[in-house]
Amino acid sequence: MFKRIFFWGLTAGILSAVASIIYKQIYEFAYEVTYAKIINIPVLVGANLIACMVAAIGFWACLRLFNAKAEIIFNFLFSLGSFASVMLPISAKLPLDVQFPEMFPLLTVPMHFFPVIAWFTIRPLFANRLFVPAS
Repeated sequence: MFKRIFFWGLTAGILSAVASIIYKQIYEFAYEVTYAKIINIPVLVGANLIACMVAAIGFWACLRLFNAKAEIIFNFLFSLGSFASVMLPISAKLPLDVQFPEMFPLLTVPMHFFPVIAWFTIRPLFANRLFVPAS
């Protein structure tokens, strides 16, 4: 069961990393700004993979602790964590040489929801009756 959840988290991390890279490229092209000193491809890939792997461990722990209500509790906590993480880019102190610092949150806030969206999007590929207990 853990192996399936691990690959679910890994796949969601890769999907959300690809979405973040594409979104960053489109955003920087459309608004003619760059935040390459702060956000670059390795940072995006690492952050998304870590977020989804932590989510996979959290989902596995919820299954162990809460049985039938595990998925509901995990989904609530993962969504709540995504909303709470939005405070990081809003309160970030940027270097003084960054142009248009007021546009930085507009780039990064949507990216905080990509891991949870990827997790829920690929759920049908990994979840089945075997490890999501019937209520």
